[in-house]
Amino acid sequence: MGISPAVVYTEADRNAPHTRAGDEVIAIGASYLDIEKIIDASKRVGAGAIHPGYGFLSENAAFAEACERAGLIFIGPSADVIRKMGLKSAAREVAEAAGVPVVPAFDPGEMKFPVIIKASAGGGGRGMRIVHDASQFHDAFESARSEAERSFGDGAMLLERYIEGARHVEVQIFGDAHGNLIHLFERDCSVQRRHQKIIEESPSPALDAELRQRMCAAAVAIGRAIGYTNAGTVEFLVAPSREFYFIEVNTRIQVEHPVTELVTGLDLVRLQIDVAEGKPLPAPPRLMGHAIEARLYAEDPANGFLPSTGGIRMWRPPHHVRVDAALEEGMQVGIHYDPMLAKIISHGTDREEALRKLILALKSTRLLGVTTNREYLIQILETEEFREGRASTNFLPSPAQPDHLTHIAAAVLYLERTRTTPFPNYRNNPYRDPSIKLKIGNEQISVHLRKNEICVGQASLPVLVLASTTPNQITLAIDNITQTYDIAISAGHIFVQSQSASSTILRLPRHPRSAAATQRETANSPMPGQVLRILVKEGQQVKTGDPLVVLEAMKMEQTIRTTINGVVQSVLVETGQVVAPGQMLVQISALENES
Repeated sequence: MGISPAVVYTEADRNAPHTRAGDEVIAIGASYLDIEKIIDASKRVGAGAIHPGYGFLSENAAFAEACERAGLIFIGPSADVIRKMGLKSAAREVAEAAGVPVVPAFDPGEMKFPVIIKASAGGGGRGMRIVHDASQFHDAFESARSEAERSFGDGAMLLERYIEGARHVEVQIFGDAHGNLIHLFERDCSVQRRHQKIIEESPSPALDAELRQRMCAAAVAIGRAIGYTNAGTVEFLVAPSREFYFIEVNTRIQVEHPVTELVTGLDLVRLQIDVAEGKPLPAPPRLMGHAIEARLYAEDPANGFLPSTGGIRMWRPPHHVRVDAALEEGMQVGIHYDPMLAKIISHGTDREEALRKLILALKSTRLLGVTTNREYLIQILETEEFREGRASTNFLPSPAQPDHLTHIAAAVLYLERTRTTPFPNYRNNPYRDPSIKLKIGNEQISVHLRKNEICVGQASLPVLVLASTTPNQITLAIDNITQTYDIAISAGHIFVQSQSASSTILRLPRHPRSAAATQRETANSPMPGQVLRILVKEGQQVKTGDPLVVLEAMKMEQTIRTTINGVVQSVLVETGQVVAPGQMLVQISALENES
């Protein structure tokens, strides 16, 4: 476009890939939410406009106003529109005035369960909880309000009817300064975990031409009612009855905008800049084929989607699909940002082709050093419910438990081949324990090597090590099936990935810790995170299930609860402290009658 970009970075991101993307790069301290420092950085480099991305500042009316006061163009809607649509309660009034149906809301005294609790400000699934009966309401409401206050600085909440089996369908709209407002069709974002999207696609398999026309017309009507300019998204729920209800307007470009780009042929970010410069919108495009996006997250689906941190030891993105990422080998995935690592987006002439290409792309992806949801994404895409286009917001299969047997064999034989870690070798002495101790998930395993055979617990596998082409791979013939495994070692963990599965394996000491040491670890951190709240004090009596500490990592809140009846012996952390996985948080001594 002939525009020279400048980028900002925080201290934690000094060496991040995006710092090499700008012609000028400016440090702004500790936070990307510091409006004053971002405006100052813009002035220092003589910028004419600011693109706010799709983070919190992109929907911050105060930031848009600060840009205007500084003589900068804010690439997005006006501050007035952001403020009106930023509160879901105000957005509901606009939709109703435009003749668009909204989800029924409740006052606290007249609730009918199930109910959904929502932060009135903000989005992204934060400050949102579903409650199925009155006994859950108080804890859910306080948790949602606390999260909303931390994320958006506003604890106002909205209570709405929860619609079972609904589809989450959103319509991309665009307005310019010349009175033109168009829609760019819809995206189906029904597959979610923790109310955050995992899979998005366009067009929605839930809509026929008539329903698509009505929903897109409703989205445009809402946009016209508020004088919308630039990019925005109008979100709806589609009930099994085919009734649809307005939810909210996201006054920014969305994370999932690539699927719209692939089915319309438009570059939406370029279009945002064109509109901000005063150019008119192009003619409405036609819908071309089908696109599906999968979000690759640093999290463990088999362990409640807990976030994962660590260093990227291998990153090999797939070919022949679109990959949006800022990853590189050697970078650290920390606790302070959302766990999304990459977006992998396929396009086909129809949905079946796009789906097939995306599954193959995910199987071809190699990312080692953190636990990811790669296999879970593949599992979702391969389910009959998703393939048939029937996945609603209630759809979330239980993560499959992979067979790690061959991965354990690959890890041990890789260690043996590279001699990175000495493997005990007592084949000629039957009185010594020749095992290596490993932990995968919550299971501890002993592994023995014999000639052309590996024994994992009670199972034994005939195995032959074949030549590998790269140092970080090992190729094995197991039971006459040959497969290549990519392997990385970091902080005592062995990361193994093949086309079908991923495993994170921990090397254990050969001799276990004493029982006394184990008893002291009553409440440990299940994830890396920051201590938000400490809910107990020394000397306090607790019973099984009582909350002890609340942690936050990658925008996810986790409450740590006691598993025994006892008395708090000591609290070993402070509010605001960053803790590591497995770190001891609270010591509890069991009550005598519980011993």
